[in-house]
Amino acid sequence: MPGPGGVRSQVETYSGSRLHERPLRFTRGAAWLEVRQILDRWQDPDHLHFKVVAEDGGVYLLSYHYPGDSWEARPVGGLAATTGR
Repeated sequence: MPGPGGVRSQVETYSGSRLHERPLRFTRGAAWLEVRQILDRWQDPDHLHFKVVAEDGGVYLLSYHYPGDSWEARPVGGLAATTGR
């Protein structure tokens, strides 16, 4: 289930030596947004997280839930946002 402000999303990723190595684009509503920059990435036991800048200038947290095999996208600020989690 998505967290506060998050919505289920489709995410296209590059999978090189690892599954979901980096996100390439994701859905926000009916629109696809390209990832322009990855600001941060981290992992916990059940999730893989990417803080990204999208083509619309927004900063988003993309989270992959391993047990549910699902993605969530949550806006976390604009370009002026810091890279801290």
